[in-house]
Amino acid sequence: MRCNEMIEKILNIKKLSYSSNLNAVSLKNKIEDVFDQKTSTLVGKFTNKNEFTVYDKWTIITWYIPNFKRKSAYLNGEIIELEKGVLIKVTIKPNSILSIFAILSLIIGVVSTITAKPNVENNQLLFVGLVFIIVGILYYFIGIFLRNRLQKNFEQYLDLQRV
Repeated sequence: MRCNEMIEKILNIKKLSYSSNLNAVSLKNKIEDVFDQKTSTLVGKFTNKNEFTVYDKWTIITWYIPNFKRKSAYLNGEIIELEKGVLIKVTIKPNSILSIFAILSLIIGVVSTITAKPNVENNQLLFVGLVFIIVGILYYFIGIFLRNRLQKNFEQYLDLQRV
């Protein structure tokens, strides 16, 4: 496994391809219609002619911090027109904060449990380490859930077939 693939795995990044029976213009219009729906859980915009960004309406961080991503998951896509139809390449990832907190919590937890002295009766450091490990695992699975939720909603709204 290459380093880049391993980093993508750790950060819960998923790369997928979809095919559509629509032509590129019709598919772009359909995606824009989803963005304009008030009842949709998806929000997004086209960043250029064939590339777009989609994110879930759920937010992880409610306070405003400039240049800081606050939504729960993000999808970046590109529409590629082929002779046999249209291909959509997407990259889906949860909010980076979830992955970073998961990794940091696991590291702190493992270090705390390793440095805990095994012969001490009231070992609070061991308990703290185990709590950090559990929190890290929880953050990781929440990131997976939010990424998969965005993926499922994207596929459902656009009626796409995975390639």
